[in-house]
Amino acid sequence: MRPLEVFLLVLGVISVVCLLNGKWRPFGRRLAVVSLMYLLAETVWEGAHWQMAPAYLAIGLLCLCAWIRGGKPLLRRPIWVCIPALLLFAASAGLSWMLPMFRLPKPTGPYPVGTTILYLKDASRIEDAALISGQPRELMVQIWYPAGASSNRWARYREPRETNLRSSYQSEIATNSRLDAPVASAGAPFPVILFNHGWGSRRTNDTFLTEELASHGYVVASIDHTYNASVVAFPDGRVVHNNSSDLVGDPDGGTPEQVRAVWNKELAKQTADERFVLDRLEAMNLASGTPWFGRLNTHLAGAIGHSFGGSAATELCAADARVHASINMDGWFFGAIQARGPDQALLFMDTSDDYFGLIRSPGGDVDADLNTSDSADLAASLRKYGGYVLTLKGAEHEDFTDQPLVSPLRRFSHRGDIPPPELESIVRTYVLAFFDETLRGKETEALHSRISLFREATLESWPANNPFAASISGKAGK
Repeated sequence: MRPLEVFLLVLGVISVVCLLNGKWRPFGRRLAVVSLMYLLAETVWEGAHWQMAPAYLAIGLLCLCAWIRGGKPLLRRPIWVCIPALLLFAASAGLSWMLPMFRLPKPTGPYPVGTTILYLKDASRIEDAALISGQPRELMVQIWYPAGASSNRWARYREPRETNLRSSYQSEIATNSRLDAPVASAGAPFPVILFNHGWGSRRTNDTFLTEELASHGYVVASIDHTYNASVVAFPDGRVVHNNSSDLVGDPDGGTPEQVRAVWNKELAKQTADERFVLDRLEAMNLASGTPWFGRLNTHLAGAIGHSFGGSAATELCAADARVHASINMDGWFFGAIQARGPDQALLFMDTSDDYFGLIRSPGGDVDADLNTSDSADLAASLRKYGGYVLTLKGAEHEDFTDQPLVSPLRRFSHRGDIPPPELESIVRTYVLAFFDETLRGKETEALHSRISLFREATLESWPANNPFAASISGKAGK
C-alpha cells in the first residue's frame, strides 16, 4: 500500500475504536468526517483504485451512520456498523497486499528519464489482421530516453484505455519517467535500442529495464505489435485486442509445421515493424527543429525482446545492417538465428541449465520437437559465431519482465525463486553490460569476470569457430 493509503486506514480504524467507546464517541464522529475529507484529498492526489474500494465504503458508512440532521448520532448500536467497517478495512489491506500499487525500481544511470508515446502509420503495408480489409499497418510506440531537467508529470505505467477491470489500478501507478520531457543534449547522439514484447503482451512489459537503459544514455523504442499485443489504444479512440493464434504459446495444439507457419508469419510482420520504426527514428533525427534532431544514432542500434520478442530482435539484427547486437530473454528463436552472421553479437538469457538439448531427443510431442531443434540451432550459431549465454537458476519465464512486481503471490506474479530486487539487478546489469560493449566498445566487468557477479547467474562466453565447450564464468558471487 502507498503511505497515504496506510494513513487513511489508520484514521479509519481509530475512528472505529473511538465510536465503540462511549466516552470517545463524539471524537470518533468528528474523526470519521476528517477521514472522509482525507479520502477525497488522497484520491485526487494519488488516484483511486479498486483495491481500496472496501475502505472507501467503510468510511462512507461510518460517516453516514454517525451523523444525521441536527448533528444527532444515528449510531445507537455502534458495534453493528463498526465491526463491518473493520472487516472492510481489512479487506482493502488484503487486496492491496495481493495486488499492490507496486513501485518500479529507480534507474541507476546519470540521466533523468523521459518518455513519449507515438502513433505511427506504415502506408506501405496493408494490415492483414484487421476486420476491415485494405487498412494500413498502424503502431503505437513508446520511447524512453535520456532527458533534460523537467517538472513534467510522471508518466503512468499504463494508459487507462490499455487496462481491463482487474488491471485498471496500473493506470494510477507512476513510473520513473517524465512524460514528454525534453531530450538531453549532453552525450548525444544516443544509441537506439528496439524492444519487442512477448507473445500477447505489451510495450510496457519491461519498464524496469527500459528506464534503466535510458538512464544510461540509450534511446529505447518499445513497439506494441498490433493484433499480437494484448491491447493497443489508438489516438482516435479505437482499442484493438490480441487476435493472434495461440499455437506459439501452446504448440501442442498443432503440428510442428503449423506452429512454424504461424511464427514465420508473425516474425516477418514484427521484423518489418521494427525496421519501419527504426526508419522513422532515423527520419526524426534528420528533421531540424524537432526535439530529436541530432540526438539519435540509428546506425549504432541494438535489439532486445522477451520470449517471442527475443526472436524478433534476433531476426532484426540479421535483417538490418544498422542493428549490431541482439538479446533474447528466455524465448525460442523460431529459426531467426539461422540467418545470424559473424558481425551480429548475441546474448541469450535462459532459465534452465540444460537448454542445448544435450540430454534431450525428440519425444513425440510438438513442444519437445520444437525445443530440441531450436536449441540445436542456437548451439550451432554460438559455435560458429560466438556469443553469450546467461543462465539464471531458479528464475521463471516471466521473471525477465515487470510481472514479479505485480504480487507477492506466485499465482499472480508467476515468478521463480529469485527475489524481485535481485532478479532486476541481474537482468539490468548484464543487459547494460552487453550493450555497452557491443554498441559503445566499453569492456565491462560483468562479461569478463572469472567469478559471476551474482550467485544465481552463470555466464557462458562462446568464442567464434570453437566446436568445443564454451568458457564458463564462475558460479560463486555475491
